[in-house]
Amino acid sequence: MSTEELLSFAENHGRMIYYMNLKDVKAVTLDYDGSFIALSKALHGVEEKEIAAHELGHCEYGGTYKRRSPFEISAKAERRADKWAYHKLVPPGELREAFKMGVVEAWELAERFEVSDEYIHKALMYYREIGLI
Repeated sequence: MSTEELLSFAENHGRMIYYMNLKDVKAVTLDYDGSFIALSKALHGVEEKEIAAHELGHCEYGGTYKRRSPFEISAKAERRADKWAYHKLVPPGELREAFKMGVVEAWELAERFEVSDEYIHKALMYYREIGLI
């Protein structure tokens, strides 16, 4: 899924995404009459896509939390946002298809799914953990 497709998904689901000058964070999601996502204007390329997908994951799972929430609550919301993003950017069915075609190296998978090497490693770890691959 491309960044443009993610932005279109957001719009079609009533999610407002704004690009702003953010100092201490790359993005923030607020649950206010629907959801409001602020992405840093400094983001670009795969980093923008990965962070946008994560923030949309917060919206789709209803997983926002307060800054001072206990670790258990914030960690759970972050994990659920990651899960949603992995399924959108590296869909398990497409991943299995890539494996069948002999695309098995992490760097090849990262290129195929247009994500960073770090992101593909995290997605693969998650899918192994839950038994999808």
